Parts: sequence; C-alpha cells; structure tokens
Amino acid sequence: MATIQKRKNKNKTLSYRVMIRPKDGLPPTYKTFPTYQEAKDWAIQEEARRRQGVYFPEQARKKRILSELIDRYIECVLPLNTKSSKDVSRHLQWWKNKIGKFSLNHITPDIIAKHRKMLLGEITSKGSPRTAATTNRYLASLSIVLSYGVKECGWIQANPIFRISKLKEANGRDRTLTIEESEKLLKACAQSKNNFLLPIVVLALWTGMRQGEILKLNWENVNLEQNIISLKQTKSGYPRSIPIVGKALIELQKLYQNRNPHNPFVFPSKKRFGVISIRKPWEAALIKTNIKNFRFHDLRHTFATFAAKSGASNLELATAMGHRSLSMLSRYTHLDVAHTKKLSEFIEQTILSN
Repeated sequence: MATIQKRKNKNKTLSYRVMIRPKDGLPPTYKTFPTYQEAKDWAIQEEARRRQGVYFPEQARKKRILSELIDRYIECVLPLNTKSSKDVSRHLQWWKNKIGKFSLNHITPDIIAKHRKMLLGEITSKGSPRTAATTNRYLASLSIVLSYGVKECGWIQANPIFRISKLKEANGRDRTLTIEESEKLLKACAQSKNNFLLPIVVLALWTGMRQGEILKLNWENVNLEQNIISLKQTKSGYPRSIPIVGKALIELQKLYQNRNPHNPFVFPSKKRFGVISIRKPWEAALIKTNIKNFRFHDLRHTFATFAAKSGASNLELATAMGHRSLSMLSRYTHLDVAHTKKLSEFIEQTILSN
C-alpha cells in the first residue's frame, strides 16, 4: 500500500512524497511530486506495475529496455572502475543513442552486427574513420553492460555479444627514433619556450614511461635519494618502480630545486586545476626537426627498441615496460630496478655518446 506524505520545502512550497513499502517482495520505492494528484496517480500506476512484476515476471523482464540497463550500470558499477570510466561512458552513450529504446529481449546478434558496421563507417571527431580496434572497444563496453544484466540484474538470459566476432585489428605501430632523430629532437626540446618539454621527453625516452604517467607525476612518487620513481597506479593496474639515471636524473633535480612547494605536480599546469598539456610545444618540436609520422607514445617504443639492442631479455623488457603479472611483481620488485637501470644507462650512452 502506498503512503503519501505532505512535505514543506525550504522555499516554503509544498511537495508530496510517495512511499511504497516492500510488502510484495520488491524493494521500496520513493518519489516526490509537486502536487497531490500527481503523487496519487503515480502511486496507482506504480503499484499496478509492481503487481504485474510479481505475478508475471517474464512479461515484466521483456519490457526492460537497454537504456535502463545502461543507466543502472553507470550509476552502480562504473564509478568503481575509475581507470576506464571516461571511455566506457562515451561508448555507452553511443549505444544508448542508437538502440537505447530497444527492449533487451529484442537486442539480437544481428542488430549488434549491423551497428558494428555503422560504428566502423563513422568519422570520428578527429576527422578520420573509426578503426577496427576502437570499434572492438565499443563492443566490449556494451558486452560488459549486457553481462551485468545477465549476472547481477537477471533482466536477460544471455549476452548476445558472445555470438559476435571481433574485428581483425591492424598491427600496432612500430615507429621509433633513430639516434640522429633522437639528438635533433632533444635539441629542439631544449630550445622550446616550454621549460617542461625537455624533461618530459627525456623521462619518456630514458624510462619508457607512458605520457599520462609522466604528466600526472607527483613529487611524493619521486625519490631523489634512491633515484627511483614509484608509480602506484598504472595502466596495467599494478605499481612499479622505475630507476632514474643520467640526464633524466639531472632534469628532475633541476625541477626539484625550482619547484613550488605548494604544488604536488612535478610538471604543474599553468591553470589551477588539471594536468599540463604539451601538445603545442611537442608538435612545434616535431616540425622544427622535420620528424614525420611520430607520436609521443612512440618514445616508449623507442625505449623498448634501444633496450632490446642492449641485450635485455624478454623478462627485463616486460618488467621495464610495466607489462607483468602480480605474482611476477612480488618476485621481482627489487630486481626490476637493478636490471632496468642498465637499460636506461645504455640508452643514455647510445644517444649522448657523440
């Protein structure tokens, strides 16, 4: 039985709160309306809906639509996965706009396959066609939600994406810098108006750190006594220790001496909040050196290539790049720094030998 409470708001207006208690085995429901009649009408409709759900559960499930499931997932689950929440949220919004009004019972592999083709043919905000790899990420985000609907909500019997084949993805990029290009790039970064560009590029080239890891780096993660950077949060989900040697160490020492003690970031942004952006100075350095078809992430590839030339084993490369399991992390935490340190030293000797 529904109960309607009359409430006085802070702005002296009245509102009416409907409470439907769980006598039917369903969770309690609450909703507020500006008028009594609206509250009464909704209470009658909601009680009827709940009775239908109790006596005809299969019919009630068939009325569930995808947008309901997406909204529930975004509210209850997505906030717990902060690492990928931004991308997943964007993917889910696309699916919600396209097939959000579809009944869950009518989302078939055929419908998903048609929209997979639509995804692949769309032009992104960058002006280029969406790749097969990105399309697969969109499918993966929807699959997570549908599996949530199966396992935790019980709204559907099976995940239709399990019957959809993934698109074949292109081979990864293998662009790396030559020694000559490395020297030119470092020189251009040293001449940049942005004082942070050189130490950022040096860190990427000397350590293989990701751009996000560098730009978000805090001084509490940098130990200049032991010459180690400790990353607690990484893309792989596991912490890792990174040795800093030579020019990378010198650049960090300079920054530490001139740091703002009230700002925790190693590379603080001019804005009060947010992470520093180096897009413009980075692009200017590439133009100045005439280095073509090169992205910041390719510095990581360059590190791996130089490290391999030094004779690093697959295990050493994997640990240096942060690609390892939790069991390996516990076994090689101290070994990592000793072994990957020689990789950074080799890269410095290679690039700065002339």
